[in-house]
Amino acid sequence: MRVLGVDFGLRRLGIALSDEDASLARPLRVLEITSVRQAPEAVAAVARDADARSVVVGVPLGLEGEERRQEVRRVERFARALRRASGLEVFLVDESMSTREAEERAREAGRADRDPSLHAHAAALILQRWLDRPRKAKGAER
Repeated sequence: MRVLGVDFGLRRLGIALSDEDASLARPLRVLEITSVRQAPEAVAAVARDADARSVVVGVPLGLEGEERRQEVRRVERFARALRRASGLEVFLVDESMSTREAEERAREAGRADRDPSLHAHAAALILQRWLDRPRKAKGAER
């Protein structure tokens, strides 16, 4: 059962995909969007093409402030719209520090830390966190 991972952004969406066993995540691609409204259908199309059975979306939990609350609400709206567009289960998982960790890994590998593919790497980190959770806890994050 493949699972798709999403690092949500207003202009770029990082996409990752698990293996068939849903045990290992890998970066897949970055979707460039011109409008947040097109994001749910764009991700739903990737999920269909990849034969994904569910989607994991990173949400910025744990950070405070009005800007962060707005961002959380935006991601939650996206997740609901994605659920409608794809018909798949959509799970939310804390994405805290995933982009920063992807940047650090890119620097260590000698890649530029502003490379757009970082979003796909962040999506892979988000998805891997979810895949690594005990089975019982996975369903609790819908």
